Amino acid sequence: MFNLIQFPNSMKKLVIIPFIIINICPDLNYTNLKLALLILSMLIFSPIVSFAQEPSEGWKRLADMPEVRSEMEAATIGDKIYVVGGLNNRGEATNTVFIYDTKENTWNLGTPMPLSLHHAGATSLNEKLYVVGGYLDVWRPSSSLLIYDSKTDTWTVGPDMPTARGALTAQFLDGNLYAVGGFGRVTLSENEVYDPKTDTWETKSKMPTPREHLASAVLDEKLYVIGGRGEQINLNSNEMYDYKTDSWVILDPLPTARSGLTASVLSGAIFVFGGESTLKTFEENEAYVPGEGWFPQQPIPISRHGLASATVENNIYVIGGGVDPGFSFSGITEAYHNTVIPEFGTIAFAILGFSLIAVIIISSLKLKESLIQNIKV
Repeated sequence: MFNLIQFPNSMKKLVIIPFIIINICPDLNYTNLKLALLILSMLIFSPIVSFAQEPSEGWKRLADMPEVRSEMEAATIGDKIYVVGGLNNRGEATNTVFIYDTKENTWNLGTPMPLSLHHAGATSLNEKLYVVGGYLDVWRPSSSLLIYDSKTDTWTVGPDMPTARGALTAQFLDGNLYAVGGFGRVTLSENEVYDPKTDTWETKSKMPTPREHLASAVLDEKLYVIGGRGEQINLNSNEMYDYKTDSWVILDPLPTARSGLTASVLSGAIFVFGGESTLKTFEENEAYVPGEGWFPQQPIPISRHGLASATVENNIYVIGGGVDPGFSFSGITEAYHNTVIPEFGTIAFAILGFSLIAVIIISSLKLKESLIQNIKV
């Protein structure tokens, strides 16, 4: 859960507010000063105390997938999660589409993909699911783009991605699909963009750190690419892409270097789950708040890699993956809920607003005191 001892940067900055007020009101008497500081202390620390008293974080086990899978992908359309492809318990690529209804806690089947794929990238836009790249059987990299219409339960084939690769990540940003990283013949840093309006691909600025088996998420119109594997080594890279400037920024590293992980956004934070090394799978659940840093959260109940995740309303659904490093598989479905991490910006503005009220109160007290003194005179 949110580390109550490690104050966010925004909170640290707000500590100077009492000193600002003292400078604004230099002739405050001792009584009024105590009142001002008491009000400010309550305003600054009450949000933190409320989170400490009423945390809401936890995991819930849900209905398993119809079949075990690893290295599949998932994306949300409405209140349903679409889980596509992946490796089955024989280590074969699959073309299955499993549809999870988050309201009913049930699984259904969709029309299979035109190709059997694993280690693909998947994301959604306007009730359509886009599956890009991945590996065919015998681990041959694919450049395919498959588009699923959830209204008609049908697939169409889009134009090939410029670079064939698997173990990549894909996200929609500003209406365009970004396919980043992966492995073809070597570990890649490619950043290729598909525009659904023109049905064309374009090459953009490469990611600073080439990697595969990475995770990504979009938050506040920025693409965050996290973790993954380099040349036979796990990475803790955390890099942000700004599509407006076609540029990358290197950010605070992931606390636990890992690959085969997954990431989703909830409550203004990016939550990163699971992963593997050569020796073990990871239970870590670490949350990144832009501008504030990383915070450890409640671990996954069952550690695994090659898993997928998707957000629906106030829950992140973490699905499938292998419980052991390498070739292992599961049908596990778990929901993660977290309201412990506060909306830092909201709290900052609230405290600032209340602080201004405190200034008005203090000024009123000063005026009252001055009037009383004048009357006495």
